[in-house]
Amino acid sequence: MSTVDKMLIKGIRSFDPENKNVVTFFKPLTLIVGPNGAGKTTIIECLKLSCTGELPPNARSGHSFIHDPKVAGETETKGQIKLRFKTPAGKDVVCIRSFQLTQKASKMEYKAIESVLQTINPHTGEKVCLSYRCADMDREIPALMGVSKAILENVIFAHQDDANWPLQDPSTLKKKFDDIFSATRYTKALELRESIAQDQEKTESLKNQMQELERNIQDVDAKIHHTEATLKDLREIQDQISTKTAVRRTLFKEQQKQYAALAEENEDTDEELKEWKTKFEQRIAILKNKISKLEREMCDKDSESSVLKKAINEYLMEIIKLQATAEAHMSLKDERDSAIKKLFARHNLGSLPNAPFSNEAASSLTNRIRSRLTDLEKDLDDKKFTSENEKSNELELKMALDCYLGANDRWKNIEAQKQAKVDIKSNILKRIEEKENERSSFERLISDVDLSRIDERENNMTNQLAGREFESNILQKQSEFHGVEQKIKALNREKDIMARDSEDRVALSFKKTELEIHLKKHKKIIDDYKDKIRGVLKGRLPHEKDLKKEITQALRHYAAKNEND
Repeated sequence: MSTVDKMLIKGIRSFDPENKNVVTFFKPLTLIVGPNGAGKTTIIECLKLSCTGELPPNARSGHSFIHDPKVAGETETKGQIKLRFKTPAGKDVVCIRSFQLTQKASKMEYKAIESVLQTINPHTGEKVCLSYRCADMDREIPALMGVSKAILENVIFAHQDDANWPLQDPSTLKKKFDDIFSATRYTKALELRESIAQDQEKTESLKNQMQELERNIQDVDAKIHHTEATLKDLREIQDQISTKTAVRRTLFKEQQKQYAALAEENEDTDEELKEWKTKFEQRIAILKNKISKLEREMCDKDSESSVLKKAINEYLMEIIKLQATAEAHMSLKDERDSAIKKLFARHNLGSLPNAPFSNEAASSLTNRIRSRLTDLEKDLDDKKFTSENEKSNELELKMALDCYLGANDRWKNIEAQKQAKVDIKSNILKRIEEKENERSSFERLISDVDLSRIDERENNMTNQLAGREFESNILQKQSEFHGVEQKIKALNREKDIMARDSEDRVALSFKKTELEIHLKKHKKIIDDYKDKIRGVLKGRLPHEKDLKKEITQALRHYAAKNEND
């Protein structure tokens, strides 16, 4: 419950504007007693004005409510009402209302200066002042006190001049009761509720209308989309019609030109022309069959030639291998001859025939070397404990003889293999020659076909059938024939490319075999002189890549050492 604590009055009616008059209200009851004119009614009027902002009756718009300036001997007097009360929550609130009355030349002017509410901040304990307009202040204080303005005016702070309002006419009484019990607000709330219900109904109806409109819009959009698609299709059809019309015009013009270019008009009937057409088609079919047959034969010959080429390549590889073995045999033969020469020169075995030695000469020389070897063996039995040089000579002689005999045997085997490969090569060359003859005969058969005569008849028929519906068939057949010719040319080009590739592969295989032979020779030489190389390089045998460099450095070292010595 809200309670009033104190009130300060200054410059109101008979209260002096210079003095502060404070009235304290006690609980639960405060009695105000005094003679007439002491200011009892003024206290009630100040309470009512502080809480509601309503001037008392007969105040003449505030002129008689503020202390008269004439009585104070001033041109202006100021009045102030300061009321402190507690809200139902127990919060202290101070309401300050200030007024001013000014004496003009002919009249007095009343003015409300300011309205202030003071509260205390519960967190900091400081005073907080809020300035309000009068209308806002009149609404704020009843709200803080928790009492309506009508109850404050007509019940709690009722003026003595207005205390008999229950005895007034019914309309005024009804108005008072409506204000006290807030009947008007209740009626307005009911009206507002009804208006809200009506607005909701209108909103629902508008929503339904919006949904219907949206459905209508969707239907219209679908129709528009369908119409646009139909229009697009119609435009495409129109474009196609225009293009077809242009093509038809060009074809018609070309037909007219061809018809005008004819030397004479063909007077044959349609039946005769159809008969010519069937004969021409039969002739074309026969030629096609011949061409397809020749193409198949050509494919067969190409496959046979490819097989023969493979066989030739294989035989060429075998020939290359045989040549390599023959070269190896010749190298072994040369080594044999050189070994014989060395042995004859070293052991003074007599004169030698001119190189290269034949097989008979080599065998006779070998027999001489063997006889010499037997003699040396006999001498060796007599001289077992001779010097180390003689032992080394004997070992070298045996090794050379073994090398010679092995080389001779290998040479004989290679000669036999070479002869067999030569026979195989001759047979292959004969087969190749036969296949080449067959191919030339087929080419002559193809060349015997009189294509010029066929082309001449075809041109005649084309001129006769110009401008008619058979022209498209003839053009199609010509394009097919041209395509067949292009295929034949492409196959011939591929054949030439394959022939060139085979030649390159054969040359490459020759080079590879030569490289292998040289590598074998190089390896054999290194194997033969391995011990000597180790003796020169102090027991080391470097890699083949570094061998030349190492030997050159060692020879330079020995040469420099000999020069120093």
